[in-house]
Amino acid sequence: MTTSPATRPEPVPEHTAQTAPARLDRLGRLNWDEARSLLTGTTCAWADLDGFHITAADQLPPEPLLSTHLWAWDHHRCLRLRIDGRHTLTAALHVGQDGGEQVHVHIRPGTPWATDDKQAGPLQPEAHALAFELLELPGPAPATFVRATAH
Repeated sequence: MTTSPATRPEPVPEHTAQTAPARLDRLGRLNWDEARSLLTGTTCAWADLDGFHITAADQLPPEPLLSTHLWAWDHHRCLRLRIDGRHTLTAALHVGQDGGEQVHVHIRPGTPWATDDKQAGPLQPEAHALAFELLELPGPAPATFVRATAH
């Protein structure tokens, strides 16, 4: 039995991921000043009790963020900083590049919190003007990197 196009249910989008090769650089434990220097030229995102923030690296505060993670990206790399007081545990991911530690990442769409979600405080309207991607390292020590582009 067939149904007419008017009564056919809408297809449900699949939660799929692309797999891509990448180079992982484990940069290790850096103090906040070293980490800020490494972020030059990137866009940064983090959540804290004041909300979800997206800003250029040169606008980061001089003191360490009161957050657990900062994600940063530019045209060539994604950075993930796990903030621990005045230090960060830092790694860089270079999608599609050879050399160094070769890994495969799963790339899938990501979204910031809904405008009425209160988990991370107020959400800047600019956050909804971006299309986010999650770059996930699978395996025994999984980690997620984030990057965004304009819609």
